Amino acid sequence: MISDLSDLCIGSNSSIRDAMACIDNSDAYIALVVDKRRRLLDTITDGDVRRAILAGIDLDSPVSALVGRRSTSPYPAPVTAPIDTTPAVLLQLMRERRVRQLPLLDGSDRVIGVVTRRELADGESLPLHAVIMAGGYGNRLRPLTDDLPKPMLPVGDKPLLELIVEQL
Repeated sequence: MISDLSDLCIGSNSSIRDAMACIDNSDAYIALVVDKRRRLLDTITDGDVRRAILAGIDLDSPVSALVGRRSTSPYPAPVTAPIDTTPAVLLQLMRERRVRQLPLLDGSDRVIGVVTRRELADGESLPLHAVIMAGGYGNRLRPLTDDLPKPMLPVGDKPLLELIVEQL
């Protein structure tokens, strides 16, 4: 469990760019949006940032710009667990909710720590079901690939890579 949260916590007035720096500087790959008493308000992951970029949201916008976009997702509120939850239950919750990090809260909803799936599943080998080939320069798709990598080209309302992963 990561209990030193100084590098993971940001305020609600922080920018998306601040959240990106926070995610990049931690081993947990998550930014925790907290109030002054360290009560959890939201979580920001690299997936949230990628979706914001694809939607054209300015990276200097406050992280609150991401909250409204999440309201239509299966889990609009952060997935959390009480601090005394057993590792087996934590791992099961992470599998069910498809999250890689889980903030652990005390009885006052204050963040006490963060546990990662990597910590809990240490030694657990995941079966390889597929390899996604996403390399290349996209020369045949120019000018579409001048500013966007081929796997991120939109097909309908989603990037091609997202559709491939969903089908897997």
